[in-house]
Amino acid sequence: RAENPSIRLGVTGGGAPAAPGAHLAAAVATGQATVGVAWRSRKRGSGPRPWKNTAVQLPTPAQWTRPFGLLRPADEIGMLARRYMHEYGATRDHLFNVALACRNRANQNPAAMMYERPLTREMYMTSRWISEPLCLFDNCLETDGALACVIVSAERARDCRQRPVYVHSAAQGLPAQHHGMVNYWNDDPLTGPAWTAARHLWKHADFTPDDVDVAQIYDAFTPLIPLSLEGYGFCGRGEGAAYTEGGALEIGGRLPLNTGGGGLSEAYVHGFNLINEGVKQLRGTSTAQVPGAATCLVTAGEGVPTSAILLRN
Repeated sequence: RAENPSIRLGVTGGGAPAAPGAHLAAAVATGQATVGVAWRSRKRGSGPRPWKNTAVQLPTPAQWTRPFGLLRPADEIGMLARRYMHEYGATRDHLFNVALACRNRANQNPAAMMYERPLTREMYMTSRWISEPLCLFDNCLETDGALACVIVSAERARDCRQRPVYVHSAAQGLPAQHHGMVNYWNDDPLTGPAWTAARHLWKHADFTPDDVDVAQIYDAFTPLIPLSLEGYGFCGRGEGAAYTEGGALEIGGRLPLNTGGGGLSEAYVHGFNLINEGVKQLRGTSTAQVPGAATCLVTAGEGVPTSAILLRN
């Protein structure tokens, strides 16, 4: 209605989930809308995957990679992961740390696909390869589902039934030389879009990575976590794998991660569930609540044109 304009934005792709919140917040702040709804729905159970069609003419850059075996996102991330392991000594145990942290949180979440389905190191290490060095548990789930969040002004939020959570800062990022879904052609493929988004994100924030109480980091594949930890400034270049050691990503660790289970163990809805879980954490209603959580980083996919958002109480 004209007297109560509203905006709806859908999310497409792993780099997108944090961006609609930023656009809607800007629209509300500038008076273009009074209510914004961001949403994502997926029906992964329908239809064949696009890479199964061997007759279609491939777009650039896929025509240069798919004939040589980079058919799926798992293959593309697997290549980045192998390079990261070669450069910095990361191991499968580091990737297991990521998968385990997400699974442990899903085990606490009745809405998660992997609720009450524990993961052990033996299960991880003996699972089948999907695209070396990525095994079954390095890959996100296949999920049918839908989520949404509502954005209104801070003033209006005070009258809402639910405790408000505030959009503090947001950014989108694409580095120079980027080309395609996952980039192998720039000077440094291991410094991806997260580094660009992070510069803008922290520039407009009045706190730093050290002040983040809980993080919801896009996890379609386990290697994206150490790469994102570096890109968003939680550790130095090449230190992301070691950062996962000693329970750092668990509740009570240095940076509790993906507390609903994430794409690896709750559901894969292009990362939109990470936004909803971030809101739950700051409302104090998560199934794996971080005590006193007041700030949360939510990121979209590393390796692809990406976005991120900072939430706070």
